[in-house]
Amino acid sequence: MKTIYNRLTPDILASMNEDEQKYPYTTRALVLKLKSTEYWDDLTISDIRAVLIHSHISIIDIQQEDILWGGKFLTDE
Repeated sequence: MKTIYNRLTPDILASMNEDEQKYPYTTRALVLKLKSTEYWDDLTISDIRAVLIHSHISIIDIQQEDILWGGKFLTDE
């Protein structure tokens, strides 16, 4: 089974890679969490907030379903 990290969209991965230079601790902590989690449902609210922050997607462009199911952040695989 693929982890959340393996299912992130290329845009989200690129954004997180850029952030690793500025925010190494928080970015690495998020990557470790996402690499050890298989289901979006297993993420905490804090984890999802970190994904939102590191994605640099405006909260205005995110729908409720994206937060609940990860739609905007995950590939369909």
